[in-house]
Amino acid sequence: VVDRPLNDDERDTRSIVNLLTDQIEFANVIVLNKTDLISTYKKNELKAILHKLNPEALIIESSFGKIHLETILNTGLFDFEKAENAAGWIKELEKEHIPETEEYGLSSFVFRSKQPFHTERFWKYLNEKWNDGIIRSKGLFWLASRPDNAINWSQAGGSLRAEPAGVWWCSMPFPERIKYASFIENKKIIEESWTKEFGDRKNEIVIIGQDLDKEKITNELNACLCSSEEWKNIQNGAKIKDS
Repeated sequence: VVDRPLNDDERDTRSIVNLLTDQIEFANVIVLNKTDLISTYKKNELKAILHKLNPEALIIESSFGKIHLETILNTGLFDFEKAENAAGWIKELEKEHIPETEEYGLSSFVFRSKQPFHTERFWKYLNEKWNDGIIRSKGLFWLASRPDNAINWSQAGGSLRAEPAGVWWCSMPFPERIKYASFIENKKIIEESWTKEFGDRKNEIVIIGQDLDKEKITNELNACLCSSEEWKNIQNGAKIKDS
């Protein structure tokens, strides 16, 4: 986005695929053009994928850009708050599961764990074994090498972004936690998932894709986590390479 005149904000470092995915997830009307150039099966498959990414959006088919203008102009349909929460990955996190589309092999699930990812194993997995059937994944994670930092995860197609999301509440000194408790968003949710060992730290990643083997992907991600012994050693001062 920075390399093209698409946005005046120089801080917007999204790739084009991430920008397009964000637009799909935020829209309440999606125009699917040139539908005359693909088979009915492919068209319905694409519509199913779009519905998985954004279950709330109205999908309109067109050829040569011909659509009834009243379907997109002055509709009064747009609701910012609803659009902010329309994405399929948000609904999965909120435990509003979108039914599988068996005909096209589309499915989704949430990978959850409290243990940190082992930096080297996780990095190697992302670069060598990441499943190419995963269309979209989104969430939060943490690394053993950076225990104070919450990290945003955003993947669309072949583009993966990881960027700072702030610090975990448990990493703050206790007096500060008490002082700023009233300003913490989702405080109730944080407290409900709090554990003595990890505090509010967690990995929570929504995975949406086609022909996915949920058990296999879950096992692979679990294998990237630090074992209890590794985490104990790290807490006692053992070094871990930060990729």
